Amino acid sequence: MRVFNPEITKDGGEVCVSARIEVESARTKLPDELWFRFPISCHEHVTDHLNGFAVALLPLAMTLGEDIYLEGALSPHLLMGIKEYQRIQCSWKPTTFKPVNLKPDKLLASQPGTSRPGVGCSFSAGVDSYHTLWRHLPGNEPLPQYRISHCLMINGFDADSDVENKGHFSRIQKSLEPIMASHDLELIVCRTNYSSFTDPRILKHSFAAMVTVPALVLGGLFSCFFIPSSYRFDEFCRDGSHLMLDHLISTESMQTIHDSSHVRRPEKTAAISNWNAPHSTLRVCYNTTGYREDTGSIMNCGRCEKCVRTLKTLEILQKQDEFTTFSGAAGHLDVWKCYYGQKGSRIHAREVMSLAWKARRLDVWIDYCVAIAISFVTKVPRELLQRAHIQLEERSKFYAAHVRRLFPRLRKRARWIR
Repeated sequence: MRVFNPEITKDGGEVCVSARIEVESARTKLPDELWFRFPISCHEHVTDHLNGFAVALLPLAMTLGEDIYLEGALSPHLLMGIKEYQRIQCSWKPTTFKPVNLKPDKLLASQPGTSRPGVGCSFSAGVDSYHTLWRHLPGNEPLPQYRISHCLMINGFDADSDVENKGHFSRIQKSLEPIMASHDLELIVCRTNYSSFTDPRILKHSFAAMVTVPALVLGGLFSCFFIPSSYRFDEFCRDGSHLMLDHLISTESMQTIHDSSHVRRPEKTAAISNWNAPHSTLRVCYNTTGYREDTGSIMNCGRCEKCVRTLKTLEILQKQDEFTTFSGAAGHLDVWKCYYGQKGSRIHAREVMSLAWKARRLDVWIDYCVAIAISFVTKVPRELLQRAHIQLEERSKFYAAHVRRLFPRLRKRARWIR
């Protein structure tokens, strides 16, 4: 794999940082160029260092087993971190990832781009990111150098991405801007085609590195960048964001911090439920989120596993009525239909069960017991069906062109178990 020197161009109200990519052994056709677009106000901060591109393409290179040749500068501190990052990932997922070498034209330490660099936070408007933002607001963070000044969102990462810039994502952005302004924060939205260089399976194992990439592309804007934790540190889940991994994606000028790994998800939900900001903007859905023009609220589907888990937590906390981002409550059947065959989802289910037990909500506790039992009973046939779907999709042109359209949910889930 070869990454050419980035180009920085201005296009309308955006500044674009792009690099030409050559991949030798990709199984599918990949774009010739990887690009990141920021608001024009970020022009003075973007850099032609290859730090961000190296991290962005590392999971793909490790999957393909290709060394990365970088025709430009790379941070030596980041290069050392990437070596350790690979050792951990390859030991966790030896059938998925292979160690590769990064070969830059030159090593050049990253320097702060401004006299007063900011503090960034990877922000999706979910429970984890809202909790990290709440913890490090000026009124809550006693150390000035760790008070968040910028929230960085990625358009091109989640199911409701709007990479073609047709206006869907801008409505989500519009709903968040008043909250940012009220706390003297700057919201930066990065639009990117990165999803074309990955798939959900790879992304699941490396998503924290991905959300750090735009911060690296912005060069010296941030002295510190927070990645909200997904699990508590004592729940050893080999996930794409982990206490052992995230800090390794740092440079000489930017420290990356895996934040709040001492707190479980229900505790985070309880903390932010007393803050008005998330009540109309909480965005937790696995599916595409909507937007209500009359209330200015982000709308979640309320039926996926993540939505149901959040709804049940709010119900136990007696805070559900304060959130306008869900159209209704989650019933018994909604919990039973959720799939808990994967370790990560079971960890979060057990957290809700623990909260329900302490609150003496035996009905919720039993619902999750039933859902987990159903998931174990159906796990083998479900995965066999998904793998059969993958085989047919790859071997039958007729199936790939016509039949697979009848099973969109099956296709989406199957991509996670390749």
